[in-house]
Amino acid sequence: MPLTLSQSLQAGRSRVVFVDDERDVLDAIRRSLLLQNVAWDAQFFSDPKVALADAACVNCDVIVTDLRMPGLTGIELMKALRARGMSAEIIVLSGTGDMTSALAAINELNVFRFYIKPCPQERLVEGINDALDQRMASIAAADLLPFAVLGVDGSQRITSMNKEGAGLVTSGHLIVVDGAGRCRAATIAQSTTLSNAIERVLKTGDAIVLGLNDSANETRFSVLIERAMGGGGNATAFLFISDPAKRRTPSLDALKQLFGFSNSEAKLAHGLAQGLDIKEVAEIMEVTVQTARTYLKSLFEKTATNRQADLVRTLITTIPLPGSGQ
Repeated sequence: MPLTLSQSLQAGRSRVVFVDDERDVLDAIRRSLLLQNVAWDAQFFSDPKVALADAACVNCDVIVTDLRMPGLTGIELMKALRARGMSAEIIVLSGTGDMTSALAAINELNVFRFYIKPCPQERLVEGINDALDQRMASIAAADLLPFAVLGVDGSQRITSMNKEGAGLVTSGHLIVVDGAGRCRAATIAQSTTLSNAIERVLKTGDAIVLGLNDSANETRFSVLIERAMGGGGNATAFLFISDPAKRRTPSLDALKQLFGFSNSEAKLAHGLAQGLDIKEVAEIMEVTVQTARTYLKSLFEKTATNRQADLVRTLITTIPLPGSGQ
């Protein structure tokens, strides 16, 4: 299973992988890195098929690859690693005759930088350091989010998570990882619901909001599932999980002030943000479901949304401050 975002930060030294079938190119890079005394660890592969099979390439922070290689092109290798969960920044180092392939790689794989051989080693190292800075900034930002974030691939294996997500998975009270590294709920019944929802999101691209209870059936979590296209067209589902016990749902007063909700509209919005469905909120509010749906239409208008998933996303990310949930 790939390292979590938090683990990547805590590991100390970042890992950079170089893949090139020309051994003299790898040797030159290796000598240059020793002279420049870089602050990250490097690993070298002259065979792209060996690189594909090595877990180091899935868990690396930056990968520098050639494009034209026997057995497996750089684009094919990157697509295959992305499918396995690699989230590294990609730098292409290739010959002048590979411009067509280079453009394809930039478009398909979200390449961070492209360098033409021969590239000055100092320039390459500068590009790698820039890629590491961008990656670490993204990771730090994810860890500041006031809710858990889990990324899962097409096989529903967890490929990334922020600090809150890591804590949630470690606790095992709501989300667990099975023997194959797949994302599952803490109970069998909810695992089926969660799995079906992830599959649907990956297939249709339509976001879904779920309410999942913890294993003790004491706390109900709100789970927003959205699809994002990764490099090479590989779809990733992101789970944004809000724990109402941590008081991170915006308060009724905050919702009314920010969006101009009426008291009834704010109560409905607050309940939906906590993972309750509209029937459950209607029961709590002691109104009919039809009346609640009327309030829901008003919420859509005032938040410029037209789907419940979009509404919930807006609500849970608007005021990400601890202590704002009651």
